[in-house]
Amino acid sequence: MTSTLELMETVITPQSPANDYLNWLGRTIHECVLPANDRVRSAAGCLAIAQDHHHAIVVLLDHNLYASSFALLRCAFEAYIRGEWLAVCATDAEIAKFISGKEPPGPTSLIERLEQTPAFAEKILSRIKADSWGAMCAYTHTGGIHVQRWNTAEAIEPNYSPAEVKEVLSFAEAVGSLAVVGVASLANDQQVAEKVLSQLKSRTGK
Repeated sequence: MTSTLELMETVITPQSPANDYLNWLGRTIHECVLPANDRVRSAAGCLAIAQDHHHAIVVLLDHNLYASSFALLRCAFEAYIRGEWLAVCATDAEIAKFISGKEPPGPTSLIERLEQTPAFAEKILSRIKADSWGAMCAYTHTGGIHVQRWNTAEAIEPNYSPAEVKEVLSFAEAVGSLAVVGVASLANDQQVAEKVLSQLKSRTGK
């Protein structure tokens, strides 16, 4: 059985346009009713931002704005892990500090705490971070590997491979989908969560 988080490491199969899937995700949670407490408000806010980054990546790719779409990968991933940490791990005191504007622990610490819970026990998040965090940071902060993708033999111009672009879309879709699952869980709507996971598995071919 495929772990839901393992879907973040797969490449999508082109079964439907990215925009159609994005819009479908939005509709699935449009009517979800969330409890009005600080834990849910803060967690759902982070998860909604992760979905917004997914949306932005799709729009940017549609307009061939590859540098900015790649730069948002870390933002999407970090918004997702912060949202899940707030939902299932953070203490009331940590939530209060976060809402007041204090920075939460770093991503390594958040992932370590998440992976002590049953839902994240397979340690997929830490594997993703170990494999991809350096590249995500380089794309966000204009590191050398990103500048490499703005050089060709003839000019300074975008030089992203189709495979890399597909990976970015795949990762964004996985994060956006799992963020929707996180919101559905906050709303205690298991039916929506299962529907989204089923559709994501279909898109990944798993």
